[in-house]
Amino acid sequence: MKKILSLLLVCMCAFGAFAAEKTFTASADLLDGTVDGFTFLAEKNNGGNAPIYHEGYGEVRIYAKGSFTITNNSGTNITNIVFNLSDQGKKRLAPITANVGAVATQALGDETVTWTGGSQSVKFTVGDKADYGSDGNTKAGQLCFTSVVITYEDGGTITIPAPTFNPAGGTFYAPVNVTINGATGATIYYTTDGNDPTTSSAVYSEPINISQNTTLKAIAVTEEATSAVASATYTFESVTTVANIAAYYDLGVGAFAAISNPVTVFYANGNYVWVKDATGYLLIYGRVAGDMNYKNGDIIPGGFGGYLKEYNGLKEMSYNGSQDLFGFQAATAGDAVNPEVVTTAAVVESNFGHYVTIENATLTDISGKNFTVNDAAGTAAGFNQYSGVSLPTDGGTYNITGIISIFVKDGVTTMQLQPTAFEKVVNLDDLPKVDNIAGLLATDAETDVMFNNPVTAVYQSGNQLYINDASGFMLVYGHLDNTYSNGDQLSGIAGNWKLYNGMTEMIPIVSTFVEGTPGTPVEPALITVEEIDQSMIHNYLRIENCTLDSIAGSKGRNFTLTDETGDMIMRLNFNEVTIGEDFDYEATYNIEGFLAFYASANGETQQLQLYPNLIEKVGGTVVVPGDVDGDGYVTAADVTALYNWMLSGDDSALVNPDQDGDGNITAGDVTAVYNILLGQ
Repeated sequence: MKKILSLLLVCMCAFGAFAAEKTFTASADLLDGTVDGFTFLAEKNNGGNAPIYHEGYGEVRIYAKGSFTITNNSGTNITNIVFNLSDQGKKRLAPITANVGAVATQALGDETVTWTGGSQSVKFTVGDKADYGSDGNTKAGQLCFTSVVITYEDGGTITIPAPTFNPAGGTFYAPVNVTINGATGATIYYTTDGNDPTTSSAVYSEPINISQNTTLKAIAVTEEATSAVASATYTFESVTTVANIAAYYDLGVGAFAAISNPVTVFYANGNYVWVKDATGYLLIYGRVAGDMNYKNGDIIPGGFGGYLKEYNGLKEMSYNGSQDLFGFQAATAGDAVNPEVVTTAAVVESNFGHYVTIENATLTDISGKNFTVNDAAGTAAGFNQYSGVSLPTDGGTYNITGIISIFVKDGVTTMQLQPTAFEKVVNLDDLPKVDNIAGLLATDAETDVMFNNPVTAVYQSGNQLYINDASGFMLVYGHLDNTYSNGDQLSGIAGNWKLYNGMTEMIPIVSTFVEGTPGTPVEPALITVEEIDQSMIHNYLRIENCTLDSIAGSKGRNFTLTDETGDMIMRLNFNEVTIGEDFDYEATYNIEGFLAFYASANGETQQLQLYPNLIEKVGGTVVVPGDVDGDGYVTAADVTALYNWMLSGDDSALVNPDQDGDGNITAGDVTAVYNILLGQ
């Protein structure tokens, strides 16, 4: 009998420890955190979408070419992992591979993705784009799961992962604040002198400012374990400076440099800013540029720069890892750049970057964002790159304004027009007339009409313009040549309406939206949450004495807004309205904004949302960090306001000008606001 028991024990040792199993429900913690002995890390591919926890679907979503790593901190092997896919995941499943072990064969519609093997840590990579369904729709390949079940060998020594640094080490051209992340509940100790840290070293509590060549090391310590030493080296170099766009291109892909002379903006859309000088044209891509709210005609002072990269054949100034865009300052107003009137024959490589209009053109072969432009001279390829620009599908004739760009795939170069605006060619005198917004909505969708009476501009943000008259509110959506302030009167406007995600919006005939005449600003209607209903879509509202709570997984854009009567969703929809990390969630606020309606693609989620244009702390202090001119936003105007005070010495018009908290108003406050702009 003893021999039999001994044999059993030997067999158990030979084949490993007993198996254990844990189930982890999708949550924001699975994006980057340690939960119940396992560490999870979701990462995006270079230039791709960041993984998210989508609360509406209750899923973790990893996008194409992204990765998801699971580590067992007890030190034993993981032997089986099962991802339970969400409804979205079943429809968007891409091929999933692992760095060790094997992933079962996958097909669209599968309920699960299963991995088997033996490893303490497994890294999954999501495949590239794929076609889905018989309708031919193309969506980004994804891994979307509601839970993950992990089977592992029970027993072993508890370990915790080494800390990570953000940004990671590398070459830098300006001081950088480094954050250190470690296992939940661990204390992090660090050194900056190259020596390995111990529990006698400095304790990490806030980002570390590094401005010279430094080797940063750190450990994470809990009651049960001490991690391995993490190390990163930060090297600083001076920035190369060139005179103009042509000289910047001459440096070659991979250069990190500044342009010393000013350039002129001729088109801006979010993170895309196209500029020109006497030597050429350049696309600047990244949030630093987009958040400056540049517009056509703005002159950007010299001293800005970034990483010269090539993306699908297009060379652009952008960012790469630690090499961020830098040096962007408030623009000075200049003359608007008018597009050149050309034909499709001009869409050639020698005209790269040119801002053009092709008149009396039609669109054919529309497939997703791709289309063909047709005019009397021939045809040219088109690609609908920019947000807020909708491809017309009515078969009409249009004047198409856009930028000549380049696209290279599989060694084939295609010159294409990226449209910035479509203006339908119509005889305005022949258009039917309506009196007001209600009259527009009484017509058939996509039927052009002209207003007999003026409307009032209420608020404009990018391609979104809210208007009002005695019959109601309306959202005008599309690129306009003019900008408007609250109260401006617009006469003789024309366009049509269509339905988008359950909301009506007006598509403008751009030429009729001429410069407005100043008038009486529109005030928001004071209301409570319980009084809001869907009939108020696009209305300008004010809700007082609210609290705000950020919604996990929404990238800091969605909040729960609560007053004494109920709660609703508030979404930061306008680029100029932001909430910083030091926002006071214990305070109450007065919120002004526009009511919107959100409906998910599958119809499972339908909800009213408020798009705020003003977030005001009760008591009158605007709480948006960096907002010193009191308009509720953080823009280059706040930097200008501080500069003007330094010249005049009168700070009576400023709100909280002491942005660095040192008790004085100095150039340090200008730097503080500028850093907020850079970090948005």
